[in-house]
Amino acid sequence: MARAPDWFSRLDAILATLGAVDDLDWLGRAEIRALFGCGERDSIRLLHKFGAVVREDALALSRASLLPQLEAIAAGAAYAAFRRQREGVAQHLAQARTETVARQFRARAAFPETPRPRFEALPPTLTWRRAAPQGVARFEILYEDGADLMAQLAEFLHAAGANRE
Repeated sequence: MARAPDWFSRLDAILATLGAVDDLDWLGRAEIRALFGCGERDSIRLLHKFGAVVREDALALSRASLLPQLEAIAAGAAYAAFRRQREGVAQHLAQARTETVARQFRARAAFPETPRPRFEALPPTLTWRRAAPQGVARFEILYEDGADLMAQLAEFLHAAGANRE
């Protein structure tokens, strides 16, 4: 699919504005720039695209001819495809935000001003056995969910900071 024009995202607002304005019969470059939210060159291109005529030595487009053309674009397949794609992107973004929030949780950790706990004071769900003569140690955590696991790891690391042996 070809790239959609930038003003497709504002087409509903453009149609609403054109429908609400009764006292403006002709649109020039300034009105097209304001309506479509574009620059000088793009306003001239849009005027030509929608069939502007020279009126008093300037390009002008009648509101009566622009409105049905924009309504036809809004009802067309290209605009429908643009809306579907935009809604799909919005859904993917919403899902990504939800997944990001689900991955982030706060683990309760000891405050720096509290004394570091000893390994013996750790909860019974967290066990650590020193290295046997073969040099193998065992570390085990029993946890309920991810937050509980992270909290217990934080407690262990806090205790390990004071008991590095």
